[in-house]
Amino acid sequence: MLLIGAEATWGGTYLLTAFPDGFEVYRRLLKPLLRLIVAIGIGLLLGNLIEGSGLTGRLGRLALPLLRWGHLREQSAVAFTTAFFSSVAANTMLMNSYQEQTISRPELILSSLLLTLPTFFLHLPTTFFIITPLVGRIGVYYLGILLAAALLRTVAFLGYSRLKLPPPPVCPECAEFQRPDWPTVWRESWPKFKSRFRQVLVVTVPVFLVIFVAQEAGLFAGLRNLLAQGLLPTSIPVESLSIIALSLAAETTAGFAAAGAFWETGALSPPAILLTLLIGTILSTPVRAVRHQLPYYLGIFTPALGFKIMVLSQLCRALSLLPFLVLCYLWYLPTK
Repeated sequence: MLLIGAEATWGGTYLLTAFPDGFEVYRRLLKPLLRLIVAIGIGLLLGNLIEGSGLTGRLGRLALPLLRWGHLREQSAVAFTTAFFSSVAANTMLMNSYQEQTISRPELILSSLLLTLPTFFLHLPTTFFIITPLVGRIGVYYLGILLAAALLRTVAFLGYSRLKLPPPPVCPECAEFQRPDWPTVWRESWPKFKSRFRQVLVVTVPVFLVIFVAQEAGLFAGLRNLLAQGLLPTSIPVESLSIIALSLAAETTAGFAAAGAFWETGALSPPAILLTLLIGTILSTPVRAVRHQLPYYLGIFTPALGFKIMVLSQLCRALSLLPFLVLCYLWYLPTK
């Protein structure tokens, strides 16, 4: 028997992680790691090809008026537009621009935080067709709140960048476009891609392995249990606590499935379900961010910078949801 992990103590519980065969190792470790590496590799290559082809001018014009109001440069506008198709490519372009000193560190951070809006639309089709069959119109309300929170963050980021960053210089030649010579673009982009990809793998793979071992040792399960137990003394209905616990202990779909069941049986009112889903989202997102996004951020950016951007992103996400959480609570009070 192949063993990965070790006995770990968390809250007095001893956990032993064991993989009975090579298939389990592949399914739980190698397959997710390979999927992450392929996604990062495609994003890196796409970002380098876009930059080398001269298409940045055309892409940047789509979002340039909005971002220029926030005193952000064309490179940030290009990344913002690219994020509607690939967040990896968008962040790669921002990091390349920062290394080439065409954007500053504060602009890099703010531009990366702004990508949450196009990333929301990137994942919207998948989330919509997962959530709405489970909770119906409540799912539409929930997604509407997430969109409103993303728009609120976008306005806040742009307002802050307008106050803190100097106006960007006018770039008349940015509007010019020359048809790319793709063989030349490929020859110039491929060496840059290989060099950058190696740098990313040196950070991403070890971080992924560390997080995997921590997960198998019970660290994340312990954190989720602590969060769930902290809600027990509250006056939240037992049905709501079960939805939150499922959102923390399993993937998001489990929480929505439980919410749908309570809605169908009438055990919880729509305001209570919506309030519960938002609480579960705020509490579960940081743990999932560490598990799924930390290797990505630390690989694309430098470790210190990537960690800072990830923390700021999750903090701003939670803060932007708080006003809507209050509104849902006020809606819930009369039905309590």
